[in-house]
Amino acid sequence: MPIDLDDEVLALFGEKRPELPEDALHTLLTKRLGRVVDSSQLTLSLQSLMSRGLVELTNKVYLRREPDFAEERLEDPIESFLISENGLQDLRLSRIDTVIQRTARGGRLATGIWSRPDFTIATVRRRKYDPLRHLDVIAFELKNRSGTSVVAVHEALAHCRFAHYAYVVIPTSVLRQSVQKQIESSCTEHGIGLIAFDLGSLQDGTPRVRSFEFVVRARRHNPDPDVVDKYIDDRFGEAQKRELLSIAGQ
Repeated sequence: MPIDLDDEVLALFGEKRPELPEDALHTLLTKRLGRVVDSSQLTLSLQSLMSRGLVELTNKVYLRREPDFAEERLEDPIESFLISENGLQDLRLSRIDTVIQRTARGGRLATGIWSRPDFTIATVRRRKYDPLRHLDVIAFELKNRSGTSVVAVHEALAHCRFAHYAYVVIPTSVLRQSVQKQIESSCTEHGIGLIAFDLGSLQDGTPRVRSFEFVVRARRHNPDPDVVDKYIDDRFGEAQKRELLSIAGQ
C-alpha cells in the first residue's frame, strides 16, 4: 500500500510539539520513514496540508491545526457509521431488531438538563435460550472538537435515566491528548462508552469522518422501564415507534 505522505507529515506533530520548522520536519520524517525524502516532496505535502486547513505557516514555523465543524455537519456521517454493518457489529446489534432515531431535535420537549442525546438506538434483543425478549436503549452524545471535554461524560451519564447504555462520540486529537485521557478515564469510571473517530477536512471544505474506534465499552445501566417508555414516546417519530412495536411483536 503506497504511503500517504500527508498523513506521515501530520503524524510528526503532537501535543508536546504542535509547531515545527521545515528543516526539523524533514529530519523527523526521514527518521520516521527510514529513508531520505526529497525536500520538494515535503514542501508539496505541506502545501497540500495548508490547503486543507490542517497546517499553517507562521514566521517560518509550521503549526498543526485540527479542523472543526458544527455538530450538525457531523451527524450524517456519524449516523451512517452507527447503522452500517461495521457499526452494528461493534455495538453487537442486529439490523432487523434495531431502530435508530436522531433525538437532538424534534419530538416533544424534554424536561430536565441533558435530556436530548444526539442519537438513540432502540433494539429488541433475543437470547438463544431465553423465551422472553427485552428492550435495550442506547444513547449517543456527539461532540465536535470545541465541545469535547469531560462534561460530555456527565451529559451521557444523565442519559442513563432513560437509556441502558450511553456513549460519548468524539473526534480524536493529537493536540489535546491529555483531555482525551481524562475523558477516557471518566468514561471507564462511570460505565459510559467512548467512541473516537478521525476528523479531517476534504479539499472542498467538507468534513472527512473515518476510522471509528470503540475506546471504552459502555456498561449496562438499569433505568426505570416506565421512564424508558416515556422517553421513546416523547423522542421517537411515529414511524420509528411503529417499527419498534412490530419488532417487539405487538
